[in-house]
Amino acid sequence: MTLLMRISLLLLALMLTNGCSTQQSQLTEQQKYQTIKQRNEKLSQINDWQFNGKIAFIQSDKRESASIWWQYQQENSRQKIDLTSYLGINILHLESNKNIYTLEVGGESYQSSDLNEMIYSLTGLILPVDALTYWLRGLAYNSNDTISYHIDSKLPLMLTSEYNNQHWQITYANYRRVNDVQLATKLTIKQNDQLIKILVKKWTL
Repeated sequence: MTLLMRISLLLLALMLTNGCSTQQSQLTEQQKYQTIKQRNEKLSQINDWQFNGKIAFIQSDKRESASIWWQYQQENSRQKIDLTSYLGINILHLESNKNIYTLEVGGESYQSSDLNEMIYSLTGLILPVDALTYWLRGLAYNSNDTISYHIDSKLPLMLTSEYNNQHWQITYANYRRVNDVQLATKLTIKQNDQLIKILVKKWTL
């Protein structure tokens, strides 16, 4: 065998090895993605979660923004939400237990079983808390919700829902792997001319 033939065979072997490695690398990347069913089943097994980040409420005539910390525990539907101004002043503190909600605003404490009405009457903000505990994770809140998924990653792109007799549209972006599941870190919630934008800095499951 001539030297030229040996060099040619060596180059061919290297090309084949590189091709196999690339294919294996792509396969490993694809295996990181879960099917829709696998992801939903995984999320349904997570009973406790929390996140912190930023939230903005945008309407045609005003815009409000704050830091947000949200902790949820499935047992008794216990949860806590804090909205804080950029100066570190607490704007809103919410606690719920067995669907009884306690809201602290401006140093005063209020309690009600109708959370949506209480938040709106005290702050002028629309925050669909109960539905968001599902929407934040890309899960349907009720059986009539519809979700469109990315063709390759199988992650939620958009969710539409009828909640509290109103039409809501939630879009998702910038997914991040947390433990064994992908969660969005950028969400836009739209209802008529009301926009709620959430930027998650850290998810904890």
